[in-house]
Amino acid sequence: MRHSANRLTPTQQTAFEQIEQAVATDELFTPETAIDWISAGDVEHAEAEALLEKLLLKGYLYETDTGLRITK
Repeated sequence: MRHSANRLTPTQQTAFEQIEQAVATDELFTPETAIDWISAGDVEHAEAEALLEKLLLKGYLYETDTGLRITK
């Protein structure tokens, strides 16, 4: 669940928006796919990995046994 204490930085917000735009409602996606989507925004691969980790830690995404989902 998203909390106001877990606000995103502008870079994290951009990464999250790129994922949101690429994902259909309730669609599962892999971490690798999310990194590719973030990297499409001229972000280095290592930075995209770090951004994905922050989105998970802040509760904007969550991991299931079969992939990632956007937290509603």
